[in-house]
Amino acid sequence: MNDSVTPIRARTPGDDIWDALTEFFGNPRMDTERAMFGKVVAELLRGGATPEETRKACQYVVATFDSPSVNAVPKWFSVAQNGSQKKSAQQQALDRLRNPT
Repeated sequence: MNDSVTPIRARTPGDDIWDALTEFFGNPRMDTERAMFGKVVAELLRGGATPEETRKACQYVVATFDSPSVNAVPKWFSVAQNGSQKKSAQQQALDRLRNPT
C-alpha cells in the first residue's frame, strides 16, 4: 500500500485567468479545447491581463459576436477594455423584434 499523498499545487495567476475564461465559455473537455484555452491563457498572461480584465473581455466577446470563441478574447482584449459594448447583428435584430417602434 502506498500512503503517499499528492501535494496540492498552489494556484497560479494562470489558474485565475483560466477560471475567468471558463465562466463564459465552459470547461474545455477535449484536448483541442484545452490547448486553445492554454494558448489564450498564456497570451493574456504575457500581456499582463488580470482576471477582472479577462472577464470584461469575455463579456465583450460574448455580447458582440454571434459565435463567440475563446480565441477572440485576446484579439478583442484592448477594445473590450476601452470601448463601448456593441451588440451583434443578430442581437440588434432580436432587440428590434422585441421592441418595435
